[in-house]
Amino acid sequence: MKIAGIYLAAGNSSRMGTNKLALPIGTMTVGSLALEIVLKSSLDKVYIITKDEDDAAWLPDEMKLDARCTFIKCPTAHKGQSESLRRGIEQAQADQMDAVLVILADQPFITVQMLEEMIACMKNNPTCRFVATIYEQTITPPVLFSASMYGELLKLHGDKGARAILQGDFLQKGKLLPCADKRLVFDVDTNEDYLTLQSIKKTK
Repeated sequence: MKIAGIYLAAGNSSRMGTNKLALPIGTMTVGSLALEIVLKSSLDKVYIITKDEDDAAWLPDEMKLDARCTFIKCPTAHKGQSESLRRGIEQAQADQMDAVLVILADQPFITVQMLEEMIACMKNNPTCRFVATIYEQTITPPVLFSASMYGELLKLHGDKGARAILQGDFLQKGKLLPCADKRLVFDVDTNEDYLTLQSIKKTK
């Protein structure tokens, strides 16, 4: 089973007021922390979706040059997250990927173990249509989708993420993996979040 990661890095950072992915964290940046983890996983490919004008200067060269990484520009990113997601799905179809793992570039505390559990769950349940992370009854990225979901994901429009599909009876068609640690699904949206991230990293 071939699985690609879709690394969503084309957000507007509207609540931060500046490109949050470029904000420094020690020798790293906010946007490079999760990608460092992704590249330690067993994913076959990683599609990094960026805005049209983004040269990804917030990523170190070794990540940019990783053979598994494909950079995909999304000129319509301002219309919402679904635009970026569609770019990733289209590439996955072209590369004949059996599944995609959707990851947010602003979730700095995801772990390799977390991603590998999702991948193993999908491989062990080949008829499963998705594997989703759930924290306190709320579905949150990362989310893994089988190729059987590509058609429905391509129909999403506006600022609807993949989570829009995961509701009601449809939840019976996949697996929900509980997350007990809120930090693992923490995302950096505001300056306060950034300060929290800085303080956590300093104590590690």
